[in-house]
Amino acid sequence: MKAFEIRKPGDYGIIETDVPDISEEEVLVKVGYAAICHSDIDMLTGNRKHLVRYPNIAGHEFAGTVVKTGSRVLGFREGDTVACECMILCRQCPECDMGYVSCENYSELGFMQGGGFAEYCAVPARNCHRFTKMTMEQAALTEPMGNGLAIVEAAQIRPTDTVVIIGPGPIGLNAMLCARLKNPGQIIMVGTRRERLKYAQGAADALVNIREEDAKARIMELTGGKGAQVVLMCATTVSACELALEIAGQNCRIIVEGVPGETPVPVNFNDFVTKVLTIRGVAGVTSEQFRRVISLVENGYLDPLRFVTHTMALADIEKGFEMLQARDQDVVKILVKP
Repeated sequence: MKAFEIRKPGDYGIIETDVPDISEEEVLVKVGYAAICHSDIDMLTGNRKHLVRYPNIAGHEFAGTVVKTGSRVLGFREGDTVACECMILCRQCPECDMGYVSCENYSELGFMQGGGFAEYCAVPARNCHRFTKMTMEQAALTEPMGNGLAIVEAAQIRPTDTVVIIGPGPIGLNAMLCARLKNPGQIIMVGTRRERLKYAQGAADALVNIREEDAKARIMELTGGKGAQVVLMCATTVSACELALEIAGQNCRIIVEGVPGETPVPVNFNDFVTKVLTIRGVAGVTSEQFRRVISLVENGYLDPLRFVTHTMALADIEKGFEMLQARDQDVVKILVKP
């Protein structure tokens, strides 16, 4: 089969390799579509320092069709269409027992073992979620939409809340769609590029371009000087982190999904007391959230295809990476068909 392998940072390409064998608790999935994530670029460049192994077949957002099942697999058969959950948890350690995704024996498709940028992928059966009423393209985007849902659920959004989302990338845009389901008072999307902010039109109540106006002043104007009750941090710059703290109103919940690597961010701890702030990090999607996304998409409440700007063959995947890295083209989410 053909697959996209990252041998080490800066060394990658399409290879011809064997179809993977499956264990007794895995299924073999013929990949229908996979999607490119910025985390894949971090693996290409070496910016991702944790939970990664080289060489490896990349791709952690994908869906496909079951073509073979392991001897101990129950509930799946050949021909089932499945969205594949990338985080592999042991379900036995104390962290798993508490319902967390910080498994002591963690592995991940596309980063630590073979992923979906290939014609076939071996997937633990417990990481497969059957779907019947959405397209293969939609199913391939379950994982990134799940990240958006996880951020929103962590924020516990109320109908009167002003929700500010910083960063109109794929996760920020997905979080916007999920936040809209909570019927907040208003949603404000903050970004730096017109070509990205335009994708928030219709779902966000206001758009703020940091390069064209004073973001803090504009948000304070939109909130009557009160600031935000919820800030969803989906950007990866220090300035975005600083803005999140500046616009936080009383009892604000700041949910952090995007972080500026290991760069320190100055924090005034007085604000945490005087404003009674809560800051919480979110990493990953639970199986329950994954299933919830499938239900929401199949019932018409969410459509992840809204932000797909390009579809290309696996042979052209390097062009997709170049487009996303250039940051000067009208590109948000790219689907890849093996």
